Amino acid sequence: MPRPNRQKIPIAKQVEVLFRDGWLCWLCHRPTVFPLAMKYLAEFVREKDYRTPIAFYDLRYRRDQAPILDHLACVIDHVEAFSRGGSHGGDNFKVACNKCNVRKSARAKEEYLAENPGKRVKGKYGEPQHWDGMASVFVVLARQAPDRLTLNERAWLQEIEKHLEKRALASRLSQRP
Repeated sequence: MPRPNRQKIPIAKQVEVLFRDGWLCWLCHRPTVFPLAMKYLAEFVREKDYRTPIAFYDLRYRRDQAPILDHLACVIDHVEAFSRGGSHGGDNFKVACNKCNVRKSARAKEEYLAENPGKRVKGKYGEPQHWDGMASVFVVLARQAPDRLTLNERAWLQEIEKHLEKRALASRLSQRP
């Protein structure tokens, strides 16, 4: 019996996974970047009359147009590929950088790492504690011009703000005596 088509991952679930995993690629451990932050950062720079060409954003993450996104755009990866029977649920989702996700494809992590034994990125002072993939940049710039946002971008803004509110509330509650 054929498997049902894979459904789109809800934005709320993607936001949950991104913050749960600290916006770090589960394969190479590099910090990932939120593409919509780069889109609105590019618009911000252009509005400030910066005349030199910039390569911050391209919808398809083309290397010549958006080299940061070509490599470090955050994506949600299935740990066990859906095409190989992996579930389409939160426990099977991890943050990956675009480069690792494309290279891994449907292979298992071990198979991918055996063929791509890149050095694991490890900072001298430990892993980033407050990296948000530049989601904060997206939130600030999106709030400045909400009428420019597409419906999808509005949904991202809403879910990120909702997540940040929950996190702030949990932090306040944990600090109570």
